[in-house]
Amino acid sequence: MVSLKAKIILAFAGIYLVWGSTYLAIKFAIDTMPPFMMASTRFLTAGLLLFAVMMLMGRRRPEWKHWISATVLGTLLLAASNGGVVVATKHISTGMISLLIAMVPVYIAILEWLEDRTQKIQPKKIFGLLLGTLGICTLIGPESLLANSTLDWFGVAAVMLGSVSWSVGTIYSRRAHKPESLMVGIAMQMICGGLVLGLTSLIMGEHTQIATLNVSLKSVLAVCYLIVFGSIIGYSSFLWLLNHVSPSKVSTYAYVNPIVAIFLGWAFAGENITPQTMLAGSIILLSVWLITSGNGAAGVKKVTGESDAAEIEAADIDAESNAAQDTGSEGGSPTLVSESYALQKPVREAKTLVGIAEKRKVS
Repeated sequence: MVSLKAKIILAFAGIYLVWGSTYLAIKFAIDTMPPFMMASTRFLTAGLLLFAVMMLMGRRRPEWKHWISATVLGTLLLAASNGGVVVATKHISTGMISLLIAMVPVYIAILEWLEDRTQKIQPKKIFGLLLGTLGICTLIGPESLLANSTLDWFGVAAVMLGSVSWSVGTIYSRRAHKPESLMVGIAMQMICGGLVLGLTSLIMGEHTQIATLNVSLKSVLAVCYLIVFGSIIGYSSFLWLLNHVSPSKVSTYAYVNPIVAIFLGWAFAGENITPQTMLAGSIILLSVWLITSGNGAAGVKKVTGESDAAEIEAADIDAESNAAQDTGSEGGSPTLVSESYALQKPVREAKTLVGIAEKRKVS
């Protein structure tokens, strides 16, 4: 039986390493394919396959309110965000793209504060925000601000707008209406995001290039990799983690993705690694660490107390074990355990807190 901790580690490996390699895969894919058409094909194929499998496994069909939420999330997390990356890959290096995306935790921290302005901002987080801005300026370079700069600002803007869209989608995902099955929700978002990307492709006139396309085997293999690993495994890992840990912790994939992307871009695409890139990357990753460190456990201990937090965790682990045993006796899969566990987690925590309160009244 795989423990919850092991599942979380595997899921983080999925978004850390797999997503770090997707930048290079995207570069190879759009070498001989129109960008939006490629992205639409990727997500529609992955989404339809996953949705069909889930329906065959007997998952409950989603309601209209679930499709509405899936459309919003698919647009924010996939169409706008991934679309920005795909377009930018035509203009700037994959290493620069990955470092610009590393600012996502900074945007999430700002959005979380705007959502709840009663929370106090720690001085180190303010310093982290300033440091992140300095990192972006270092990455772009002061010389790029001049009129005769060779930097492609369109590519930079596309990535930054896509990063903001991803951050908004991450925050919105907390309150969005979702179907009972997490995997069905993931498939719906990929289908909706793929349709939006397909519509964008039509508007951009990419369909007029079909007759003259000469798609290479490398591009086909890259798209297949993006479908299986980038979309189904990576994206599923991301959304599964959102149901088990805080968005700030999930966004720490920004630590590892740039390192993987820069190395692969250097090794397989001939991209240069300059001292300026290394310095900017170090500054950005330091800012991300300052913003995301010190959250989670400390906050729980402050609200509930050390012993209460331990009791909640113990109840959580016991519930996971029972769910795994019940599902295993019926020949179910680990996916069913994960979905059931994630959906019931808020209820378990509420019941545990009520029990704690009753104990205190008695004592």
